[in-house]
Amino acid sequence: MCHKKHNDCHCDNKKHNLVRASAFRANKNTPQLYEAALTPSVKVLFQTEQFDLADEYNPHISTFIPTKDGIYEITAKVSFCPSKSKSDDSSKNKKDNCKCDYCSKNSCKCDYCRKHHPSKDKKRNSSKEGYVASISINVNGDNIDIVNDFLEKARPIGLSVTTILQLQAGDRVQVLFSADANGEILAEASLTNFQAARFPSPM
Repeated sequence: MCHKKHNDCHCDNKKHNLVRASAFRANKNTPQLYEAALTPSVKVLFQTEQFDLADEYNPHISTFIPTKDGIYEITAKVSFCPSKSKSDDSSKNKKDNCKCDYCSKNSCKCDYCRKHHPSKDKKRNSSKEGYVASISINVNGDNIDIVNDFLEKARPIGLSVTTILQLQAGDRVQVLFSADANGEILAEASLTNFQAARFPSPM
């Protein structure tokens, strides 16, 4: 077998129709505010390239544009921290100001308090609110793969999506995020990132 590099080799053992390696990874370096009332979904911005073998990722528009047809594995991860609602603050203050009639302690769970104020525990257990968040791989304006999840209020979450797609040269691949709660898309390489790689193939 020939041990020369692919571009220098002209022997019969050279694999024909192979194309240049394609892979990139980009990370988010600036937090991104999200307001549910303004838009149903936003393009997630990944401003920092960790690597880009074929110069196909554009950090200025956070878009992957393959230069060759092929089969690609695409993965994206977004971490989101919802804003604390006013209702959460008011319920907290109400609980802090509520004193047990028996021992005069704040937020007491003694037998007397439970017996004479059973509605407190019931309300506390039934007041869990939640929100829906989703992340999607978008190609040329169409959402191809979407991951949805229902999460508790005021709880930071991480959503990830992985798919394998047949892309054409010039396709525009982006990551979209949506939620029915206001908050912030977190900026840290391990929390919010976008990457893709092409499988070796004659395409």
